[in-house]
Amino acid sequence: MLAIKQIFIVVAVGGALIGCNKPTPATADSTLPAGAQKFDPEMARKEIIAADSAWVRAVMAKNVDSLMPYYASDAVSMSAGTKAVNGTKDIRAAYDQMVKTNPRDVRFKVEAVNFSDDGTMASDYGSYSSTSDGPGGKAVKSTGNYMNVWQKVSGRWVLIAEITNAAPATF
Repeated sequence: MLAIKQIFIVVAVGGALIGCNKPTPATADSTLPAGAQKFDPEMARKEIIAADSAWVRAVMAKNVDSLMPYYASDAVSMSAGTKAVNGTKDIRAAYDQMVKTNPRDVRFKVEAVNFSDDGTMASDYGSYSSTSDGPGGKAVKSTGNYMNVWQKVSGRWVLIAEITNAAPATF
């Protein structure tokens, strides 16, 4: 929200200066390379939430291959009750084990998506719930919170860190 206000202020000040026939001072926007696009936080927020949703669909489909494009090669994953893993090889192995528990009824609620000032980093956090098979195949319900850290790489958002913890969901 702060970034949107800053953009509006820059536009308003720039418009006033042009209207007064005074030269417009240099801004970060004036140094963008040709063809570069200005950061749109609302569009980026939608991209992050869409990636979260696609990630959940891949988990419910038990398709680890569909999960992996969301991760940077050196990403860190810290799931509730497990050891932290680093890198796509170990993250893949952790999710290979997780999908064997038959995850289902996976839901999440995004509380917020925040961006770095330059729009190259983001985090989103919220709550989740799911059901999976526990010992003896008995259904186990899990609830908790999550936080994802994203980085914009080659025009797309990739996870560089994720963490979940067990806690009551806030749905």
